Amino acid sequence: MMNVHQSNVNYRNLIADLADMYPYSIEEVVPVELVANALDAGATRIHLCYDERARVLTVEDDGRGMDARTFQEYHDFAAGLKARGTGIGFAGLGAKISFNVADRVITQTRSRSFAGGSEWRLAEQGRLVWEELPPGGLSNCGTRVEVHFGANSAPSYSSEDHLANLVRTHYLPLFDTKFLDLYHKLRRYSNKLRFFVNSQEVHPVHLSEALALDHVSEFFPTRGGKRYGYGILGVSGSDYPLGPGVSGVQVCTHGKVVKSDLFDQFPGPIGPRVFGLVEVPELITFLTTAKTDFNRRGRCREFEQLYDPIRQHFKAWLRQIGVQQEEPAGADESAKLEREISRILGAVPELADFFGSRTRTNVLLHSREGTAATSGVGSQLTLPIGSGAGRGREGPEDEGQGPEGRALGQTETGGDTARPISRTSRRGPKITFVDAPQRLELAWVEGNNIAINAGHPAYIRSRSDAGERRLHCLFAIAGAVQRFLGTEGAAGDPTFVDRMMAAWGKK
Repeated sequence: MMNVHQSNVNYRNLIADLADMYPYSIEEVVPVELVANALDAGATRIHLCYDERARVLTVEDDGRGMDARTFQEYHDFAAGLKARGTGIGFAGLGAKISFNVADRVITQTRSRSFAGGSEWRLAEQGRLVWEELPPGGLSNCGTRVEVHFGANSAPSYSSEDHLANLVRTHYLPLFDTKFLDLYHKLRRYSNKLRFFVNSQEVHPVHLSEALALDHVSEFFPTRGGKRYGYGILGVSGSDYPLGPGVSGVQVCTHGKVVKSDLFDQFPGPIGPRVFGLVEVPELITFLTTAKTDFNRRGRCREFEQLYDPIRQHFKAWLRQIGVQQEEPAGADESAKLEREISRILGAVPELADFFGSRTRTNVLLHSREGTAATSGVGSQLTLPIGSGAGRGREGPEDEGQGPEGRALGQTETGGDTARPISRTSRRGPKITFVDAPQRLELAWVEGNNIAINAGHPAYIRSRSDAGERRLHCLFAIAGAVQRFLGTEGAAGDPTFVDRMMAAWGKK
């Protein structure tokens, strides 16, 4: 009889908290994390299959497989997160998170030194139980994971195209032939790496041609005269070529798209057609657990050494193609200000009450920014591809491979835990920009929003400097909230602005 492992710990809340780190649904998180594990295992073939009738998602790879120790850690929450900088996956994270919507997970793995399997399920009172299964199902090295979704869950990837697009969105460089050659030369992934969805191969393409890019710029970010990344920029023939609302430069590390960034540039009407893709292997050391942002805590200077050359090239490219800069309509800057305010809600009671009253719901605010980064950056890297950034020569040889936030979620309470997809809803301050030079106020409360006056002479004077502009906006928000609280009959506190700015300064 095979061994049965169980714990008396209630893991239900912990599993829900893990899901809260991600700004997208659990049904999307699961394949993204399972693919990350497959990539870290050195797979050259990754098969994804979804049986809609049985509600079973299967991800199988031909990687190294797990040894006995890794297989134990795969089931252990305490050992579930790898050290920062060792890869893009985390042991068993996809399987663990899946229990928000799954009944059980069946895993088979085979390596040169070990073969094993398990059936994992969430039992009564939130206890996780896993039963060892006899090895089988895999004749060669690799890992196979079956996620059996619950009767009440309905994953959105009911078609092959949908599942293929989901994986492509998160791992876009791995579907481009030139980026695959780069990873091969860096000894990161094989240029023979292929994805299959329901047995159909998803062929890599040349993205510049597939997206009909114009004004293409191929570039190599450099530091100290050495290349540490590779990217392309271009203007697509259609709006949002990667999907609704997705534009800008896709910043990647080890093939994973981490975030889309316009680097505080506002290209106006052409914005939805702007496309970029850049790979920086050394950014792996800043990656958050959710792989949707970078954690630069205590290492801002190191991060900027990698990030700023990309920003500067993007700005120069916009000027080169004649794009006229425009002030933000609120998108990027608003999001940053909303995050700043959310971080100090607990320190300023009136601020928390104000935004709580606007959303009319009682929720707990959490702030998770991923696992703290390790102190080492690792060896410096040069990129062994390309034509010398347009100078007609081959790039330098590889001189060593670099080492390898949770959104503000809404937690629903009640008898049964809500489906985690609802956790992607955002709460908190909503900030907009309004061009109103005729108004004296720096900002004001308008419905459910705080409007910042982008036509005010003080804003115009400060807008060219990002730090000065941020400080101006926060001061304007503080004044607007103080005036609003006074109009609602609250006892006026002349120190409110001072306290809010002090709380922000301490964060």
